[in-house]
Amino acid sequence: MIAVLTALASLCGVLVAGPVSVAEDRTYGRTGDDFLPRTLPTGVDPARPLSVDSPLLRTSPARTAQLAPMGAEWRAAPVRVPYKTPPEPPAAHRPATEPKTERPRTDQPKPQQPKVQQLPGNKPKAPKPKADRPVADTSTVDGTKAGGAQRKIFQGWAFDRCQAPSVSTMRAWLASPYRGVGVYFGGRGRHCKNQKHLNKSWLRATKQMGWNVLPIYVGSQSPCVIANIKRKFTIGGNAWAQGRQEARDAVNQARRLGMAPGSALYLDMEAYRLGQRRCARTTLAFMRSWNREVRQRNYVPGFYSSANSGVRHMERARKAGERDLPEVMWFARWNVPPSLYGEKWLDRRAWHPNRRIHQYAGDVTERHGGRRLAIDRNRVDAPVAIIR
Repeated sequence: MIAVLTALASLCGVLVAGPVSVAEDRTYGRTGDDFLPRTLPTGVDPARPLSVDSPLLRTSPARTAQLAPMGAEWRAAPVRVPYKTPPEPPAAHRPATEPKTERPRTDQPKPQQPKVQQLPGNKPKAPKPKADRPVADTSTVDGTKAGGAQRKIFQGWAFDRCQAPSVSTMRAWLASPYRGVGVYFGGRGRHCKNQKHLNKSWLRATKQMGWNVLPIYVGSQSPCVIANIKRKFTIGGNAWAQGRQEARDAVNQARRLGMAPGSALYLDMEAYRLGQRRCARTTLAFMRSWNREVRQRNYVPGFYSSANSGVRHMERARKAGERDLPEVMWFARWNVPPSLYGEKWLDRRAWHPNRRIHQYAGDVTERHGGRRLAIDRNRVDAPVAIIR
């Protein structure tokens, strides 16, 4: 019997003092079996771990023997488990980096209530302006000169369309936020060549109502123009001579319509494949010649094109130091907020001030004063036509 009891006591000692798992080490607060009591007192459940501050741990013989040389004050200190930084998670489980947010543009004006011009017998009801089309606009005469002639600067909102509206429609649209209108007055590449209403009397009537006119000339197009309908109007073999000839035609037609020197004339060059270098050189030669001739005849050469092709091309030419570039940049980038200085392909310091137009929406239909029109929308800070 004594031998059996002795064997059982030895077995209990092995179980208590045996290896301890990592989880058990953290539960007791120390590592190693030397800090565990060799025998369990009465009333202690072996399945329930002891707390760090348990007097049983502090008074265990093994622990007292270990800490005796260190002094009584160290033996009374609480046991602290060092914190271990958890390992990095696998790359597949790491959170993705948040995308960078674009800085908000600050050059967009705040929406304002439109001021409607009241005419005798016609009191249109002013519509609520849309958030991207406030009404604030001005029309002033710039002190700078183009070949000795003063410029008329318009700042506000304009629309353009292929066919110039009638005088009655222009009067009805005084209820709109717009005070500028783009008209296609000439050029062999013009789509609406038969302008039913555009003549000298139309320009004078719209001027008296308070409208500002943006004359657009659609001449020869780039040899690598994208639109199939424009390929029959591409630039010929002598780009420089052809540009000079069409510039003279643009000035002559503007004079016949009553546009005085100092008026801005905008050359319309539809989108083309800028990556084709030979085509780009031909297109640039034509535009430089057109600009030089228009400027020499005391008019302001402007340029309209897609932001990704013609406008980007002009910015490259400006950085390269090319001469005879357009004085005003009218860039088309649709389905974006109207912004004169937010275009990524134009340096903010270039074509400034009063030398930019942004066509920010196209092929939209609006109704004002009881008249419905399909138009393109523009924000303007640029010279316009001077009507005699």
